[in-house]
Amino acid sequence: MLRLREIWLGVHRWLALGLGLFLALLGLSGALLELKGPILRWEVGGQMLQLAPGEHGALLEQSAWISAASSAYPQLHKVFGAAAPRQGFLESDNAIVFGALEDRPGTGIAMIDPYRAEPRGFFVFEDLWLARLVALHRSLLLPPAWGSLLVLACGLALLVSLGSGLYLWWPGRRSWWKAASLRPGSRGTRRLREWHNVAAAWLCLPLALIAGSGAWLAQPQWFTWLTGQPLALKPLFSAAHGQLLLGAPGAWLAFACGLALPLLYITGLLLWWRKRAARRAVPSFKEMTHDTP
Repeated sequence: MLRLREIWLGVHRWLALGLGLFLALLGLSGALLELKGPILRWEVGGQMLQLAPGEHGALLEQSAWISAASSAYPQLHKVFGAAAPRQGFLESDNAIVFGALEDRPGTGIAMIDPYRAEPRGFFVFEDLWLARLVALHRSLLLPPAWGSLLVLACGLALLVSLGSGLYLWWPGRRSWWKAASLRPGSRGTRRLREWHNVAAAWLCLPLALIAGSGAWLAQPQWFTWLTGQPLALKPLFSAAHGQLLLGAPGAWLAFACGLALPLLYITGLLLWWRKRAARRAVPSFKEMTHDTP
């Protein structure tokens, strides 16, 4: 039993040291992406995302939105598609028409009033800080082919890390509540360990769902043997990854999980460093006998 615990401790430690920083970056960027609506409003302005004042009738067809965008914004060289209000990745009360630019790489985004087909604004997605945040979360700012593989590895590593951490933390006959709570008066290394255990214990299941769905989204073609048609299941896995299949409450829980990953990395790193420093400070038996006259 002691040998098995040492093995799992080694697995848990080296996964954290090897991929912990990447997991922390993925967690932090994922938490910020839960706030993509406020971030987008800050970057492009709320007026572009809001409906024009006045009465509104029925929603127009997508063809009317696309025609209005092409006429108002000639830099939108080739339209790829359109999204109705409050649908798709970008949150807006207006319809979104997107496509390729004429004079530069990137994705042009036209905001169109969905009831009157009036232009409300235009921006290039890649110029936004939000786009950089998406790139960080999807590929860690690496070329997509390599970055997505690293994200896949991070997702699988997080699953193994959660399992090994759960094994090492398991309270057995001890009080579960005490094992998963902060104790009054704790300080130093003990307090660090409590923060590490509390974050992992309370968020273990949602973190596992986020890790598994994130690994699938990074390389869905690798899991066809398990899930069948990747494109058909992508909305399900996206909802599991971003909202834990719970809607708005799940999004807030996912936000907490994202913040928990940097916390787990920092507390785990500090615990490892303090333990390493303490071992170096204690002289070995060989050194003591060598120094004895």
